[in-house]
Amino acid sequence: MNSDQARQLFESGGILLVLDAPKEMEFGIDMHFWQIGSQFHGIKMIPPGVHFCYYSERDFLTKELSPRQGFFINIQQANQMIVIMRWSPTQNLFQREHLTPDDYEVRRNQRYDMDHLLGAYPLDTYRQWLSLSNHLRYDFLEKLLPSNGQICSANVYNPNEHKKTTHECTVPKNLTEAESRLPKMTADPQFALRFTAIEKKSSDYSGSDLTQSKLDRTDELERICLERFDSDIHGLLCELQMSFIVFFLGHLYDGFEQWKSLFRFICSCKRAFRRWPNVYIDFLQTIYFQLKYFSADSTTGEHFFVDIDQQENYIYKSLENLFVNLSTFNDNEQMEGSDTEKLLDRAEKMKKFLNETYKWTFDDEPDDEKPIIVELNE
Repeated sequence: MNSDQARQLFESGGILLVLDAPKEMEFGIDMHFWQIGSQFHGIKMIPPGVHFCYYSERDFLTKELSPRQGFFINIQQANQMIVIMRWSPTQNLFQREHLTPDDYEVRRNQRYDMDHLLGAYPLDTYRQWLSLSNHLRYDFLEKLLPSNGQICSANVYNPNEHKKTTHECTVPKNLTEAESRLPKMTADPQFALRFTAIEKKSSDYSGSDLTQSKLDRTDELERICLERFDSDIHGLLCELQMSFIVFFLGHLYDGFEQWKSLFRFICSCKRAFRRWPNVYIDFLQTIYFQLKYFSADSTTGEHFFVDIDQQENYIYKSLENLFVNLSTFNDNEQMEGSDTEKLLDRAEKMKKFLNETYKWTFDDEPDDEKPIIVELNE
């Protein structure tokens, strides 16, 4: 990159100021992270859009890293290109500083003086980030993120107020008494993710509705999109990508569980792909890029796809269900039109990718739909 290109990127890109960060902390944005030094004050040349930042504090004695924490930022042109996060030693996390228009202009004019203290955004990984985040919308993310915007891979608890009594200063007589004296720990609600609840209670359905919901959950999809995303089905793709990102980059296992639920849910909507073929094209493209990160070691990665309770590969079964529905509908209705043809073509490409990566085949009739052969004694 020559000096003219660097200058242009500096002018058009966003800036994340990271102030008062502890030394030797690991700090990352999107697909790259560094161990930072005392001169690190943030990142420059950030492309417009949504980005995920994450960090781990390092213990000075043991040199071990704390559980990963993170937050999303939204770089917008032209009055939201600078984001300021300052380290709070009491909370052990970064907190956002909100700027007035006058403060923003002051910071903007100071950006040249801070240029040598800012690391450059890793543009060589930007395409990878876009493949995992192209459906992220910050207005949707605000409905899903914790109220304080902080994502923590370890649970955060608040001990209830507890005052020691004279009796509690004595030696406990047994383990039960000792445990009763421990402070009651409750999860801090401001760190709770607000994922969409996918599974519905059986009591909400009549018998016939319950049967129909297991075969086709399109009605439930429409209800969720109406209540959560203003009837925009792309909100589910946003949540699918967000849940994968907070698992893959934020090390939050709850994100993986939500990703699995959304994956199965979207594949089980039998009528939805007829109404929104473009959305299902985007869905298959999204999971293609996500599954590539599991396929680096196909033997180990595939273990993530096995449901412990039912002992079956939920990714395979979900996609098998979707592909069968696509094939059946195409045979009966003769799907025509550019969008539906693109969807069928994308499904075939996905089958080829999964066959080459995991040796999965989807051409055979599902086991639960094959006729049962009973041998009769003579």
